Amino acid sequence: MRIKSEAKRQSIINAASVVFGSTGFEGSSMSDICNEAGCSRGTLYSYFASKEELFLEVMILGSQASIDAISAALDPAASNIEEALAQFGCRLLALIYSPEFLALRRLAMAEATRSEFGQLFYTRGRKKGDVMIADFLRQAAAAGKLRAEDPDLQAVQLVGLLESELSEMLFSANPQPLEPARIERVVANAIRVFMSAYGPSQTPTSPPDTRATIQK
Repeated sequence: MRIKSEAKRQSIINAASVVFGSTGFEGSSMSDICNEAGCSRGTLYSYFASKEELFLEVMILGSQASIDAISAALDPAASNIEEALAQFGCRLLALIYSPEFLALRRLAMAEATRSEFGQLFYTRGRKKGDVMIADFLRQAAAAGKLRAEDPDLQAVQLVGLLESELSEMLFSANPQPLEPARIERVVANAIRVFMSAYGPSQTPTSPPDTRATIQK
């Protein structure tokens, strides 16, 4: 009887990530993955019943890294909301615009038009991250650090602002890791725009009474 182990399962996933990243889903075969992992087809199929199942696992585990980074960076107890958002933004962009994660994102986008992988990747990955961000923004608004608006919309807009200057990297054939200084500039620009829209409202002062005095 073939004994399964978590270490072997992970080695197969790592090998599949390399193969899918270099040749795409359609261009990859289970034999290619076997060769990369150094295992037999029987061993491979004892862990994953199909290439589709293995591909989805690679996608989900890749997105989990993003979720973990979001969870670690969002601190509801932070006194300075701008600093908390900047820390979050820098960690997020360093991860999702790394060459390895960009390769996973491109794979998910390519498969979205041919199968349900794209939707599953979003539902089990990006969507969970958006929920975490929205919860953080909701707590920040309750503490008076942000203006109370729709936190789900705010979360989507925040990530959109953070990615707005880097989206062309998704289409680069050989993306290079971002320099920390560039990440900081991009994040600072995004947070400035976000806070201008959703920063805590100032209590308006009553305008002076400029009505003309009624002459008797």
